[in-house]
Amino acid sequence: MARKRPWTIALPLVFAAFQAGAATYSLSDAEQTIRDDEIAWVAAEVSGDPSVAQRILADDYVGVFPDGTIGNKADAVSFFKPANASASSHLDYVHIRFFGDTAVAQGQETDTRPPSSAFPSGRLIFTDVFVLRDGQWRLVNSEDQFQASAKQ
Repeated sequence: MARKRPWTIALPLVFAAFQAGAATYSLSDAEQTIRDDEIAWVAAEVSGDPSVAQRILADDYVGVFPDGTIGNKADAVSFFKPANASASSHLDYVHIRFFGDTAVAQGQETDTRPPSSAFPSGRLIFTDVFVLRDGQWRLVNSEDQFQASAKQ
């Protein structure tokens, strides 16, 4: 009688456990959710509404802001107020790639600031990392690079 090797029994069990932990979401729905979040974020930059950032950001969020500082969720949410609002803001593009329960969104937005603003007008290049947690896509990390417009 042939003797079974332990790995021939264990391997299918490991594979089954891996599959159980695999992503269980619709790729098109997930992409649309993240795209909608990016659009809502840009709109909140005009309205100054902090509830959008409060909803999208994970509690353990860490980001590199356009001025090079590193901040957490509270820092990011505190930016959203009427005094910091853009006159207009537009999401130029966003590309979203998925890696299991992680998504990377890379894009660009164009901001126009009022003349009295402490912030210049220009374009913002961003990379946002989202993770699926408890059925919700949450922004856990971001890095922004700002390029001021030639005319100020």
